[in-house]
Amino acid sequence: MSNIKVDFSEIEVYLFDLGGVLIDIDPLKTIEAFSQLGLSQLHDQINHGHHSGLFKQLETGQISDDDFISAIRKQLRYPYPISDVIDAWNKMLIHFPVERIQILKQLKKEKPVYLLSNTNGIHRDYFTKMTTQHSEFEDLFTQVFYSYQLGCSKPDSEPFLKVIQETGLKPERTLFLDDSLANLATAKKIGFQTYFITKENTVEKIFSNM
Repeated sequence: MSNIKVDFSEIEVYLFDLGGVLIDIDPLKTIEAFSQLGLSQLHDQINHGHHSGLFKQLETGQISDDDFISAIRKQLRYPYPISDVIDAWNKMLIHFPVERIQILKQLKKEKPVYLLSNTNGIHRDYFTKMTTQHSEFEDLFTQVFYSYQLGCSKPDSEPFLKVIQETGLKPERTLFLDDSLANLATAKKIGFQTYFITKENTVEKIFSNM
């Protein structure tokens, strides 16, 4: 998917993905951390934005954080403490650049800014602490939508439709920013304007000339 120059005059609402868009992530860090605990072969279950198996159940709220941790510990070769499992799961969450925090603050002064993220309670506890020196994380947005609370995840259409129903936003006047082509394809079918975030086309670059 190639990006077309955004006409910001037509945009009334911003809808952001989180991991890979606002927060730098590296799923391999989590895969490696679990491997060190004795849980291997996770490349098919943990990837960039779309998980499967136990991890999918967690991000769609089918199981609780405690049940997830318990299930992981049962698969380990040694009874590692709960904190080790949590630390391994959080390893993929790398950095929330302050420049992006400032961009969100500025955008929110002008228009509604929403977040739609495939995530879970354990990660939420971690990434909400990333901005504490500059702002309360969820204050950066008009409203946040997390997959584990919605009971569904991207790239299914259901989370997008729930956001529309809850907020009343008009997809054709909303810019959705994500680093997943599958997520963007679903959003485009629903009518959203979309932007593909890459290492070259970052949030900072997109909004540098606004």
